[in-house]
Amino acid sequence: MADHTAALEAYGRAAALAAEHHTHLDTAMRLMRTHAWVGGGAPAFTAALARHRAGLQSSLTVALTTLAHLVVRQGGAAPALPLLTTSVTTMSATLGTFQGIDPLAMSALISALEHAGQTLSAAGTRLAAELSAHGLPAEPGHSLGRIADWSTTHGADLRRRLTRIQQTVPGTSLPAGLAAHDLFAAHATDPAAAQALLARLAGGDGDAVTRLLDLQDQGGDPGLAARVHAWWHTLTQGSREELIRLPGLGLLNGLPASVRDRSNRLGLASQKTALKRRLDAAAAELDRLDDPTLFGGWERLANQLRRIENIERELQPVAGHPPPLLLAFDVNGQGRLIVSWGDPDTADTTVTSVSGLTSGLDAAPGDLQRSRALWQQATATSGSRSIAAVTWLGYDAPQIDPGIFDPAKSVAFGHAAAKGATALASFADGLRAAHEPSSTARAVIVGHSYGSLTTGKAATLRPGRLADDLIFVGSPGVGVDHARELGVAPGHVWVGEAGNDPVAALGRFGADPGNASFGAQHFPVGRDVYTRAHSSYWDPASVSLANMGRIINGQYDKVAAPESHNAQPQPLMPELAPDLALRPQR
Repeated sequence: MADHTAALEAYGRAAALAAEHHTHLDTAMRLMRTHAWVGGGAPAFTAALARHRAGLQSSLTVALTTLAHLVVRQGGAAPALPLLTTSVTTMSATLGTFQGIDPLAMSALISALEHAGQTLSAAGTRLAAELSAHGLPAEPGHSLGRIADWSTTHGADLRRRLTRIQQTVPGTSLPAGLAAHDLFAAHATDPAAAQALLARLAGGDGDAVTRLLDLQDQGGDPGLAARVHAWWHTLTQGSREELIRLPGLGLLNGLPASVRDRSNRLGLASQKTALKRRLDAAAAELDRLDDPTLFGGWERLANQLRRIENIERELQPVAGHPPPLLLAFDVNGQGRLIVSWGDPDTADTTVTSVSGLTSGLDAAPGDLQRSRALWQQATATSGSRSIAAVTWLGYDAPQIDPGIFDPAKSVAFGHAAAKGATALASFADGLRAAHEPSSTARAVIVGHSYGSLTTGKAATLRPGRLADDLIFVGSPGVGVDHARELGVAPGHVWVGEAGNDPVAALGRFGADPGNASFGAQHFPVGRDVYTRAHSSYWDPASVSLANMGRIINGQYDKVAAPESHNAQPQPLMPELAPDLALRPQR
């Protein structure tokens, strides 16, 4: 009986210790779940934290189970084992997209780690002694000691890094990407290939640009753009001046927008000069040789030159608008063009427009005009907040041509959207990495037609990080069956569609976003849009354009209620309208 009593008392002491300490890493995990630290080594650190938290609770459970078995072996009744696993849930707002860290939340994270390290060390010693006193393996106690050492070590390391950020010279700002990927590079699982390529690029290796762009196009590394941004800030001004002339450098996501613009304009001028030279040579060949096959080469060169001249025209200043920034271009194939009206690195809100069927470099003027219309509309009601409006023609959108019968290119299939989604996700990574630190910056993406499918697929690649609000207009489906699958709160997924828009009525890709069961917010587009449907959502003075401007600005309470002809619309949620000055830091 004495042995049974001693074992039961030992179990009681261990149970009290477990009840006190099994949640000691929950606060740290909750802070990481609410994005105290985004980018850099954050994913790997979160995984390591989760393993140690699980190890803490598992070790305590093993210790209690072992002592309970001892009680039974010595003739006592098996004590009831408490449940020591916990679920970490959050009620955080939609993730902001431009902040590498939240300093206040990081301080709380560090304090939680340091507290866990101090208390778990003593708890592990006590637990090991309790087990050893009864001839039981002391490993659960030793495990707590190792978890305490990990917490203490990494709490101190993160505190050192945070102190470096807080000691930044007053009056200067540390780029978010640099904070997340340089000072907070602990645990970073940077692919060796990317690191080696950046080192080669620093030495002027032009081939490294091509290889980095290949990695960027794959879209599998959410941290690549921020590493590029941090790398750029390590270079001397002299090195930057030399590298900015390398072909393709301005296409790298994560570089400052002003750097991309300058590099791309230099590249545009260089390509124009080279094309003129090649065209002159090709024309001379046509004069000397009676070979009709030569004409095809000359025509291709002439088309590329025409495209460059078209881009140059589109880059001319427009009265009443900020100077356009050339963030990317490619005159080959279907072509690429990314232009921003306003600086996305400093804007309070950046809205990116993704077009669909028939969009491309040759049809760019219409897409650029739509972005200017969004900039103008949002700016008119934004108050003191600045706007950047981006035209993103960064993928091969389906065309009405013979390719429509090719599943890889056809509007009837999602292959083109899947490929475009990786490029869009990488571009969004770059916007976030290059933006100056801000706790209230917003990112919005407008997906039109097939571009809404591309946007939806990109959202699933970067859940919670692609944008604060997603706006779909004239959508045939976004690749999911419910708005919550897009990684943002359904209240921040917006759908506008005209009743006679044939594309919006398709519901081809997943559930129809226009149905109430999809769970999105509906905004009215106005009766005027109903007369022309699919491409008129940006018409001047239209209800559709006005409401998109309000959503871009986060003025949700000013979006009018859906018209009665929308089939069972999801009611608007005025409580979503934020006081932007009070948005939680991210």
